[in-house]
Amino acid sequence: MFNLRVVKGFSHTIGLSSEHYIQRYQQIFQDLYKLQYPLIPGFATIDGTKQYASNNSEIPVSHFRINYRNNLQLSSLGIGSYQGAPDQNNDIMLYGSIIDSVLSGGVNVIDTAINYRYMKSERVIGSAIRALNIPRDQLFISSKGGYIPADGDRGIQETQLIRELINKNLITQDDVVGACHCMHPKFLELQLEQSLNHLGLETLDLLYLHNAAESQLPFLGYDKFYDRIAKAFEQYEKFVQKGQIKRYGMATWVCFRARPDEDRIHVPLEKIVQIAEKVGGKDHHFEYVQMPINAMMPEAFSQEWQPFKGENTQILTVARQLKVNLVISSPLMGGTLMQVPLPSDIFKCQFLGAKHLQFLRSIPAESIKTILIGQKANRHTKQNLEVIRVPPLTADEFWSFFQPLKRKQVVDDELDMQ
Repeated sequence: MFNLRVVKGFSHTIGLSSEHYIQRYQQIFQDLYKLQYPLIPGFATIDGTKQYASNNSEIPVSHFRINYRNNLQLSSLGIGSYQGAPDQNNDIMLYGSIIDSVLSGGVNVIDTAINYRYMKSERVIGSAIRALNIPRDQLFISSKGGYIPADGDRGIQETQLIRELINKNLITQDDVVGACHCMHPKFLELQLEQSLNHLGLETLDLLYLHNAAESQLPFLGYDKFYDRIAKAFEQYEKFVQKGQIKRYGMATWVCFRARPDEDRIHVPLEKIVQIAEKVGGKDHHFEYVQMPINAMMPEAFSQEWQPFKGENTQILTVARQLKVNLVISSPLMGGTLMQVPLPSDIFKCQFLGAKHLQFLRSIPAESIKTILIGQKANRHTKQNLEVIRVPPLTADEFWSFFQPLKRKQVVDDELDMQ
């Protein structure tokens, strides 16, 4: 079990109100946030993640999932860091939620991006990692590159950063798309260095290319877009060789959910993996796709819109066949789905947020590994963590929810898996 005391004056805070948390730990957080520390060495390992999964015997074994290609044992619930105003109260609440989530024994996946909350989310996560008394090899930390971010702490706007990069001949104006996104290798290199410093880490477990298709494909067309993807993947493979990251992927919003006839929006996952293989060979390090799935965005398990070996099928099937791990974002659509009730008797949870998380992690698809939830207020964290103490639904239990609606069972042949 964990030592619940993480730093002097600090203890597990799941029972405190957010207001009490902010008042009690404001100074501790400020000290950790501002101070510079040596980068923490290491990365998530098979043994480390296996140890984390065994730390709390009250959490079902089925809550953790073995990931493709790396055999890491990661929690089916992870914490995201996208939402929230760039102010100190949100910083402290995010910090507390990370600590409480990790110390619960049920969350060893932490996701962020350099542009989230104007760089503040990465810095908050770095503070939380330093405070936690958890070995580095038990935690899986991911971030993202591609968007040109403002720096909320230093007051640097996106346009200022673009001008500096162009003036230093690191990129050209043509490399910047929509005044917000860039995949030039030099830019991605600069972003990774910043992310590692923000997080206080020598190595990221996963670095995504962030909304590349959504930001650039409509402007570039497929040929130029795929060429830029290949160059970005080449750079990411170099990051792996340097030990700065362990693997990479694509964090997306719509490109893998779009219909095949949606020109300059739809992207075949099969094509992306082919590019990765061309760049890095069969032992390439493209291992993850992040995409939204929720009760209002069910395309992944309801539509056969992804081409694979000459036929159209579901993204879940393609990901399984290509051994690409799926990480699910936006499970509550930014809170919108908190207006959509789900039955407690089927989903085995009391709180509505936990029911929606249970719905998603129970989709009978081997390729789905982790559901990311953005949570900050202690009350929300406590409610969402209810799901880690119950096993996912079986396939029969999952589909029983749809039977009254007489909906067609459309998921690939993974339905037979336990």
